This record gives sequence, C-alpha cells and structure tokens, in this order.
Amino acid sequence: MILTNRELFLLIICTVFYITLFIMVLQANRRKIQLLQSRLDNIHSMQKLAVIEPRQDVNTIFSSPVYLRIKKNVADGRSMTEGDWSELAESVNSVYTGFSEKLYSLYNMSEQDYHVSLLIKTRFQPKDIATLTAHSKESIASTRSRLYQKVFGKKGSTKDWDDFILSI
Repeated sequence: MILTNRELFLLIICTVFYITLFIMVLQANRRKIQLLQSRLDNIHSMQKLAVIEPRQDVNTIFSSPVYLRIKKNVADGRSMTEGDWSELAESVNSVYTGFSEKLYSLYNMSEQDYHVSLLIKTRFQPKDIATLTAHSKESIASTRSRLYQKVFGKKGSTKDWDDFILSI
C-alpha cells in the first residue's frame, strides 16, 4: 500500500500530536507526584512535631468557658457564633501550638473545613459537629473524607481524617 503525500502528511501530524499529548500527560503526572511528595514531607514534619507534648494541660480546653458554651449549644441544637469560633481556635492553639498553621500549610482549607477540624480536635462527635456547623451529618462525613483525600492524595475514611487531626 502506497501512501499519497497528503496521507503521509496527516500521518506525521497525528503522530506528532499523540507524542506531544503523551509528553504533556507525563509532565502533569510528574507535577502531581511532586505535589503529593511535598505534602507527604509536610505531614511527616508535623508528625515529628506532634510527639512534643501540648504546651498546657489538654483538660484546660474541656473546662474552658467556650467549650462549656459549645456543649450547651449542642444540647440546645444551636450552631456556633463567629465569636465562639474565634475563642475555640484561640483555646486550641494555646494548647496545641500552631495547630491552625499546620492545617493551613497542608491544604488551603475553607472555613467549613477548618471548623470541622477544630471540632474534631476538641473531640466532638460527627452528629454534634453537624449541629454546631449547621450542616447535615452527610455533609460533615463528606468533608472529612474529602479533606483526607486532598491532603494525602488517596482515598481515606472519615476516621482516617479524625485520627490524623487528633495526632497533630
């Protein structure tokens, strides 16, 4: 079978196109791997820091006025106010030095992501987190598993995210 000049030209163009496409996909995958490796290095660094004991007694969080107010909100079925969020973040960061910075260094979290993580750190149950954030239990579960996937680059359960948050 003999190819005409036009067919040969089209064959060459198609070959060049597929080779270029292959190279682009390969480079994108390399960038993804580098990003995941960077996140993993970040996580390993944080886990080394997590071995350090909290700056204060952890029980100071659970006896703080903001924590007791939040528990009352749960009992009353109310969500938290902006002031409550600020106080809780301050309380957690005073006991677990740099907790918020560590979270934000892993992933550019939304306010919802951060709030869920704060409440996990203070050992609230998912149904209570749903009440306090005015979201459904399903939304909270989705947030937790999505965060694990975004940070670690692989599927994980809600418990995997909870365990990670409790470890830092």
